Amino acid sequence: MSSRTTCSACRSARNLKMPQLNSIAEIRMGATLRGRDATRPDSKGSYRFVRIGDISQDGTLQGKDFLRIEPNEPVNEELWLRPGDVLFPNRGTRTTAFAFHLDEPRTIVGPQFFIIRPNRKMVSPEYLAWFLRSGQAAAHFESRRKGTYVQIIQRSDLAELEIPLPPLAKQLQVVQIAELALQERELAERLLRLKWRYVTEHLLRIAGNSGTTKKPNL
Repeated sequence: MSSRTTCSACRSARNLKMPQLNSIAEIRMGATLRGRDATRPDSKGSYRFVRIGDISQDGTLQGKDFLRIEPNEPVNEELWLRPGDVLFPNRGTRTTAFAFHLDEPRTIVGPQFFIIRPNRKMVSPEYLAWFLRSGQAAAHFESRRKGTYVQIIQRSDLAELEIPLPPLAKQLQVVQIAELALQERELAERLLRLKWRYVTEHLLRIAGNSGTTKKPNL
């Protein structure tokens, strides 16, 4: 193969466009719950309801005890969360995403979320959620958010996001490394908190003991 042919192939590879999200996943809005009391907490409610505050910036759950509600009308089963759905908040300034894998039937989200159902032959939910939390995705959304008091991302903004798409095995490696890095960061932050508490308590003991020290005889 000539060097000219090789360089031409390299240029072609570089010029290949990354697929847009809407070509590798279905995107739908969360359920619209009508009525003033539609999301009122109900300990006997038949639906679990995920709120934006339930998902951290790192894409983890703040807790597994979701709010129970009883909507005023049944929710289409197509809007019940399925294992592998990726939740993406469309309100506010945070760019986060969560891959839902809980076996919790009749779990729903409101219209504050987009529900993304990836083609799992092309992209894994965890990899997609990881990329949606990335700085590259945040930069894409930063210039597209609309609204004065509440920042909103439109469906087209999400649909047009270009996704780098390595093979599934490589996607798994990316996710595993990202999870290990997150664990390392959490351990480092915990160590810093413990060190700060230890130093503070030690200094308080010094301060307390200094007040009871006997004055030297003059």
